[in-house]
Amino acid sequence: MKKLAIAILLLAALPMAAQLNDTYIIPAAANIPGLFNTRWATQLSIFNPQLDHTLKVSVTFLPTNGGKSYEALITVPPNSVAFTDNALKEIFNFDVAGGALLVATFPEDNPTVPDNVVDRAFLVTTNTFNNSSSGTYGQTIPGVWTGLQDFNSDGISAVAHGIRHIARFGWRTNFGAVNLGSKSVILRVNVYDPNGNTLVKKSYTIPAEAHFQDQLPVEVDHGSVEFFVDDSSHNAVVFPYVSTIDQLSGDPTYQTPTLLATANSLFSASSAKKATVMDLGNLGKKITNAEARVARDRASRIGEVALHEK
Repeated sequence: MKKLAIAILLLAALPMAAQLNDTYIIPAAANIPGLFNTRWATQLSIFNPQLDHTLKVSVTFLPTNGGKSYEALITVPPNSVAFTDNALKEIFNFDVAGGALLVATFPEDNPTVPDNVVDRAFLVTTNTFNNSSSGTYGQTIPGVWTGLQDFNSDGISAVAHGIRHIARFGWRTNFGAVNLGSKSVILRVNVYDPNGNTLVKKSYTIPAEAHFQDQLPVEVDHGSVEFFVDDSSHNAVVFPYVSTIDQLSGDPTYQTPTLLATANSLFSASSAKKATVMDLGNLGKKITNAEARVARDRASRIGEVALHEK
């Protein structure tokens, strides 16, 4: 593995506004049968922190391997939570489906709200759980907004570590990514053992505006997985992830890879000033309403959906 300087996005306590956003990606969501008579479903929680106004939140479903996307609006009152135990069923009426969710607040859906990120800011998180006969096992999949772009252009990759993928011990690791771009991209995956030796290098194609998932291509015990994006259009933003499942219990563990950058990317000799903590926080690509609107506009709109209390 190359010598890399870790771009830790939370090196210091940031103001509350820096922790909120008006646009998020949930990299994986499901309503599908699993192994051994289990079923995966995704709980969705949207919190509106605004004390004086309601927010209409757009939720767009991006299917696995591409295809038709769908968008719905969820109304969330001030200082309140909108919640569902099965987002793909209750919002989109999918009996069987897998993919990713793009969650955002747009000014056109909230015409009485000031047109800025702070006033449209909200929080979103999910729990994708395996409801088995022996219990409910879940993995928190938070909303994220910073992803990878073309590696040759920005020199930034991402790493997940402590990964176990050993069939004989019941450990199974899946990896995946969301391509929030209008053209397909190449996701390069390098798997390393705990000593940094390369076990495999493999490339995968992710269709435009689509979710992708596959099983790790090689066994590894407490190793690491590094992700790179090759994008000839230089417009896509890609959000990778890793999910390890203890197959004996059904208990999953989710990991959002940490952004990495070469030392040259962080401390270029041509840079006019030294990189600061806040500079590190700007690595990668933060998605905005602009990218979200492109994907939303291509989706079939369901309209407003009311989430009922359980």
